[in-house]
Amino acid sequence: MKNIKFYFSIIALLLISNSGFSTTIVPQKSKLKILYVGYNPQKGLSERQKSFSAFPDRQESLQKRRTADFKNLLDQYFTSVTVVYGEDYKEEMSSNYDVTIIDTYLPKLSEGGMVFIEEAGKEVYTQPTYLSNSYSAATIMIGEPSAFIGQGRQLKIDHLCLCLDAHAHSMKLDHPIFNTPNKVNVAYEDVTLTGNYKVRYGGRNLGDEMPMLRMQTEGYRDGKGFPVGLVSTGYNFDNGIDAEWISSGTCDKGIEATAIGRHANFFHWGFAAAPEFMTESAKLAFINAIHYIAPFKGAKQLTKKIKGVQLKKYLREQQWTLSDKGSAAWLHYINKDTVQAKENKLKLQERKDSGEELSDMEKMMLKMPIRKETRAWTIRHESQELKDKFGEDWAAYENYYKENLDYFYPEKYGWYKMILDEDAKSLGIANNDIKLLDKAITMLKDKSKKEMAYRLLLRYTKQDFKTDKEWIKWFKKNRKSLYFSEGDGYKFIVLPN
Repeated sequence: MKNIKFYFSIIALLLISNSGFSTTIVPQKSKLKILYVGYNPQKGLSERQKSFSAFPDRQESLQKRRTADFKNLLDQYFTSVTVVYGEDYKEEMSSNYDVTIIDTYLPKLSEGGMVFIEEAGKEVYTQPTYLSNSYSAATIMIGEPSAFIGQGRQLKIDHLCLCLDAHAHSMKLDHPIFNTPNKVNVAYEDVTLTGNYKVRYGGRNLGDEMPMLRMQTEGYRDGKGFPVGLVSTGYNFDNGIDAEWISSGTCDKGIEATAIGRHANFFHWGFAAAPEFMTESAKLAFINAIHYIAPFKGAKQLTKKIKGVQLKKYLREQQWTLSDKGSAAWLHYINKDTVQAKENKLKLQERKDSGEELSDMEKMMLKMPIRKETRAWTIRHESQELKDKFGEDWAAYENYYKENLDYFYPEKYGWYKMILDEDAKSLGIANNDIKLLDKAITMLKDKSKKEMAYRLLLRYTKQDFKTDKEWIKWFKKNRKSLYFSEGDGYKFIVLPN
């Protein structure tokens, strides 16, 4: 009898290992305590969601089962999973958990809006806030709510574009979210590039396709009302200090946009799919992300990204747009869609004329003019001063950026407005080079250069010392800990030892 049982055991093992059979491996559950903040299935779409959806019925159906779907996935991997709806969530709750997952829009702590700043002598827009500055829980934020929270906290996680679709690309495959505790199978497929990948400076040498990893079984570009994911600005995201860029994804903002990334204790998961539409690779990467972010509970945010500050790579992008090759690529990209845009508007008008009710988004599309741009489009963001100076001398605009790229800095309380620093330019030292502060400190000893020295020190640090002695003491103490942060307003900030 023992021999018979033994032989049957061997046969069973052989059958399971045969390629024609499969078995489900039950994951070993982690003891991490998870708080999932999701949609209340009893509530419908918000007015904002309805206005942006051409398929509100399907979107509402997907949203109603989303929370239960995530709960089911998390229960497979973690022993303790608690669900709370967005309207009931209080940030104090997160202190009792190892990781908080935010998958819905949170109530605002402050409204934001236009505020008069006496120092600036004008009204300045402030971002709404959703989590306080003292919030330090290890947190994963999914989709668009990630950006609203991020901008309120001045994270690098921002609202670059609600246009992320179904694939990831350019991933850092050695990152833990692809390797531990679950090894993610990265099976590439060639995907045709859409959007403006190839016309941007970073994508100027790309072909028609890129190898990508499918993260969702459906995307919004399939045209069936699937939710849209969100990418954040990729420039300067991977700073090696307190933020890291992990992956981009199919979007309209190029190869450097951030689909997956971390800043301090916040992890941005830009893909919008619920587990029922996640591929197995995406599910494992998401579970790994939970494990990865857990040790960042209590992590300090060291750098910022102030909304309205133009990063240097954006300036380099603008230089490319103004060039002969760059402007030609952009104009071809914009104008090639003119015929299709006319056809789309004609179809919308026919539907409207037949008595069909259009969505708010479709009404807005119907009102949008058909674009037919000329090269003047490339200088639309330039100051009137430059336009008056250079006119249609296109090369002059590009040369202006080439010659001065190292010397621009943001106007305080300005909105993406940059100023050319004639002081730094006269010294020939880039404003992100610590040598500029070195030079300013030595200039304090020369009465004829002291005024310039103070301008530079005040412009590129967060200090406001009134005496030479204080500046010299501060610089000597902190020189090795200084880090130039564009997001902080082009400031050298002091990193903790």
